[in-house]
Amino acid sequence: MTAPYSDTFKKKVLEYARDHGVAAAQKHYGLPHATITRWNQRLKIYIPQTAEYPLERRIEILKYAAEHGKRAAARRLNVSVGSIDLWDKKLNIVGARQKKFTDANKLEILEFARDFGVLAAADKFDVLPSQIVDWNKTMRVYKSNTNYTDDEKVKILTYARDHGVTAAEQAFDVTQNTMQRWNRTLKIYKEREIPDYKKCSPEEQIQILRRAREVYDEMPDDEKSAHRAFLAIAEEYGVTKDQLRKWNDKYKIVPLRPRAKQSISQEIIDEAQAALDNKRGHVTAASRQSGISVDTIIKLKKDKKIAFSRAKKNIATRPPVGKNKSKAIAAIIQALMQSKTSK
Repeated sequence: MTAPYSDTFKKKVLEYARDHGVAAAQKHYGLPHATITRWNQRLKIYIPQTAEYPLERRIEILKYAAEHGKRAAARRLNVSVGSIDLWDKKLNIVGARQKKFTDANKLEILEFARDFGVLAAADKFDVLPSQIVDWNKTMRVYKSNTNYTDDEKVKILTYARDHGVTAAEQAFDVTQNTMQRWNRTLKIYKEREIPDYKKCSPEEQIQILRRAREVYDEMPDDEKSAHRAFLAIAEEYGVTKDQLRKWNDKYKIVPLRPRAKQSISQEIIDEAQAALDNKRGHVTAASRQSGISVDTIIKLKKDKKIAFSRAKKNIATRPPVGKNKSKAIAAIIQALMQSKTSK
């Protein structure tokens, strides 16, 4: 699991982006551009540069967002939803065509959010997650995280401290981000500190790795390990083991032991398939139910040991909703009319 980033680390990254540019911060800290932009929307350390988006380009993006939705435009055109909202306040292109949701539409979206999660529903129906949360406050289709008492939060966070955040997520069906947000207030477990990465040029990286190779060659044959070599020189050069591994993956100077392939039992395969069938082919939900990692489920799919199509068959037997319902009714009427004229 990726450790949560502290606000101190985020401010450090954003200050670097302010002084050197977002692209430089992205390369220096190894973080996605979208992550840095999202942090800055909350902490507001630097003013985003919009020179790359002249008026004509903004109108073009807003027209695409009006037709396909803001989230789809953000993914396709590599801009943030926040930027689209900011531009649309002045140009009013998306807002003029904003689609209206009936109570039936809201109920359909909330039921999907209950089964698969708010973010999945937001992606599927192109709705902001905050809208779904607001609708649920009135319609109460699924249990909101705000309904947990402090005692329940302490119980879940204590379990996360003793067994791990991933285990707590599976046991209580609460997302890791939610637990991390609770823990910032209740402070039940200590969050892992993010190491302060030292910036090294490619020449310096190769030099440090060659020193690691010397340490590796000096080790007895039964104790040779790249991990031990990295551990031995990390403090000497003021770098981390993670950096050394990343550099070595690129330059391949220190030999790595071949990893033994882990065999997956038939019991795990059957359990993964059953979870997929139960969760209608949704990998993340199946992972939470079965306790099997998402990567393992995807690997089983690639190896053709489980089939998503079996899970999708369960959806076909359910009554259609929304647009699917109207299409199904139209198809039935058309079939009845054809059978009547044939007689």
